[in-house]
Amino acid sequence: MVGAVDVGSNTVKLTVARRRSNGTLRVLAADAETVRLGAGLAERGTLAGDRVDAALVALTRFGEIARSHGATRLVGVATEATRRASNGGEFLRRVRDETGWDLLAISGEDEAALTFRGLAIEVDLAGAVVVADIGGGSTEVIHADDGVIRSTTSLRLGSGALTDLLVPADPPTVADVDACTAAALDILRQGGVAGGRGGRLIAVGGTGEYLARLVPDAHRVIGAEVETALARCREMPAAMLATHLGIQEARARVLPAGIAIVRALQQVLRPIYIEVARSGIRAGLLLDTFERMDREMNGLGEPAGDSGPRSIRNDD
Repeated sequence: MVGAVDVGSNTVKLTVARRRSNGTLRVLAADAETVRLGAGLAERGTLAGDRVDAALVALTRFGEIARSHGATRLVGVATEATRRASNGGEFLRRVRDETGWDLLAISGEDEAALTFRGLAIEVDLAGAVVVADIGGGSTEVIHADDGVIRSTTSLRLGSGALTDLLVPADPPTVADVDACTAAALDILRQGGVAGGRGGRLIAVGGTGEYLARLVPDAHRVIGAEVETALARCREMPAAMLATHLGIQEARARVLPAGIAIVRALQQVLRPIYIEVARSGIRAGLLLDTFERMDREMNGLGEPAGDSGPRSIRNDD
């Protein structure tokens, strides 16, 4: 039994699972807490003290949940906010010392690889697909063919960061949402995200999941429905939108900017439709961890060229 957390710029998420004999995961517990760890990072360059404290409280609670289900190992990854912040290493040490989670800040490329691996156990990835993992501080864009990654691009483009910079109003105005779309388009094009026509775009993470709750078909979203979802976000302040979607108000506050990123991706990639899926990063981390545990039990250690997540900000 393993507990896995994903410490994102917006939300800290937990999955506790065991591996079935066929290699799939049996999830015993899942939870999420929107702490906005990356709030204000662009201006300060550091993680704010109150946001760090909120993340530690959430991780302490998640540790208790994981242990109550019999988890023998607590692993986690931290993404854009932690890897960018000058005090990211200090945050990692506090997490380890105060909560017991073995947390690593990983690169955008590792984030994309874990997401894709976890997604593959739940979603048909046959043919040409583009996966967009839209987070609070970054977006990972993965081009793949028949389940094989061809390229990954990690962009400093996130719903939380855009909200902090471009969405002062609650609910957002038309101008606010259009500004987010324009900024996202610039970043996508500067990052070399290729344009196209047709095919599948899979939006993963909270943005995709909550977008699905705003449209008629939760599995396939067509272009006009993205506009409808944005219009609904403009009609409701975050508190009302949160109640409507059954999510935390802080998460609802950044959702319009996240859907604006989907809109920009849609304009660049021009897919026939958009699929939505939960983020696969924790599933990928769990599968990776179970494989590492197998190697440890067999006395094999880490193989040469191991492709598991690597710490990029750990001052131990």
